[in-house]
Amino acid sequence: MITDCIRPRLPKKFETFYFFRITNPSLFKTHLAQLVNFITTADDAFKMRETVYRKKAAGTLEGLLQLSAVNVSFSAKGLAKLGAEAFTDDVFNGGQYQDMTYPEGKQDPAKHQGLDDQHEWYHHFKPRNGWIDGVFIVVGESDASVQKTIKNLVERTFGVGQNQPSMAKVFTQSGHVLPDDREHFGWVDGLSQPVVIGLDDLEKKKHLNGMKPIPAGVILVGGDQDTSITPKWAKDGSFMVFRTYEQKVPEFIGWCASNIERIKLEGKMPPSDLAKEELRRFSSRVMGRWPDGAPLELHPVKDPSKILDQEPNENARKLKELWGADFEKNWKMQEDTNHTDDFNYAQDDQTKCPYASHIRKCGPRDDHPFYNKHLMLRRGIPYGDLTLIPEKGGGVSLTERGLLFVSYQSSIHNGFRTVQKEWANKTDAPDDMTEQCGGSAPQGIDPIIGQVPPHHRDDDNGVKYKEPLPQVNFPDPSKPPPPENSRTVGLDRFVIPRGGEYFFTPSISGMRDYLCKI
Repeated sequence: MITDCIRPRLPKKFETFYFFRITNPSLFKTHLAQLVNFITTADDAFKMRETVYRKKAAGTLEGLLQLSAVNVSFSAKGLAKLGAEAFTDDVFNGGQYQDMTYPEGKQDPAKHQGLDDQHEWYHHFKPRNGWIDGVFIVVGESDASVQKTIKNLVERTFGVGQNQPSMAKVFTQSGHVLPDDREHFGWVDGLSQPVVIGLDDLEKKKHLNGMKPIPAGVILVGGDQDTSITPKWAKDGSFMVFRTYEQKVPEFIGWCASNIERIKLEGKMPPSDLAKEELRRFSSRVMGRWPDGAPLELHPVKDPSKILDQEPNENARKLKELWGADFEKNWKMQEDTNHTDDFNYAQDDQTKCPYASHIRKCGPRDDHPFYNKHLMLRRGIPYGDLTLIPEKGGGVSLTERGLLFVSYQSSIHNGFRTVQKEWANKTDAPDDMTEQCGGSAPQGIDPIIGQVPPHHRDDDNGVKYKEPLPQVNFPDPSKPPPPENSRTVGLDRFVIPRGGEYFFTPSISGMRDYLCKI
């Protein structure tokens, strides 16, 4: 078991990302040395999770344990201030603004290599507002615990608000877990995480048909089968991608409804039960899973869950009424069915899960050769309030909400960058399925996070595209999918990138023995 690395798999309900700028590098090193003993390692995280599981199994978990934990990551600019030997990774060194934003006017394309609209980024992440040197990630069972840890541990240690601070707060972003671990569109999030040899208990993660365990070097720098050339001090660290994605929930629901012929014919809201069923089927094909998590590849026709209410807080309550004293047992059985990772896709076949679905575009499994080298640990958390029925019915978002996306990988290029830029953003990726999609066009961009250049977006409505709309290949939800489906639908835009940065999360020894040295 690898225990020296900072473990990103922490039990959490609330999480705050505290972005900072180093103002006194030598004093910061001294302060960092004081903090190192409080940073959560893989071993600490494992023990914390085992305590939670043990208490749950024994029936002695009353409420939430009083837990909080802190980790730290640095941008290339922050590491340079600390005098660290630099990485030769141009993607990391250039930063996310260079890698992910689209050039405007006569701007140098080498300085803007992506498709994000610069105007949609929060100003905190833009270089002209000063670089972000690092981020503290503080998690806990309550917002009060998180804020207490920030004040009493992070800010006090680094002298924030005192006479000799070594850093300045740039800004914070906070998230919290939603009911049933869902993201804002309503789907259970965080499923199908890779099993990492040396980090995970392989006996508990056995499955026949799902993703196979991956070597540690896919996630940890210098780990088994990591062939990259990196500084010695970086061993057992991991590159961390942070990215804010705003989610337009009412607009997503409205777009899905606009593609249901039965809803158009009925012309009424709320739609009939049959129309609702088709709406759920279509939106689940967009995602590649049913909302409770069951993969379409195993359950292509019917959602195996007993109840799925439109109101996010209602599911557990109605199931408790339905199952009574058997709630815990039946809930566990339903969860095991829905959260299984024991599946793979039928290659050259989308009659169960469409090639264009979000999870198949971003996680093609055996569809794509050497898929395992592009895996990453995803550790995002939602932010903002739930979308309740009145706002959904209005069709327009009244408040901002979304996902604070976090991923860990030994190579940003192999991990996040490949998934977003090479797979999600391209119509014929991860592999060209034109022939299987009827022969006239490939499957299309990822309908959730796929991007087109900003000038293809509607000037007056940020969730719309100009004609011709980007097309994605989806079968009619009222009919069984044909072997070769040629039906396409035009996309709207439901996820808006609001900025982020690339960081490196060093191991405990990397900080103690190298970054803290003056």
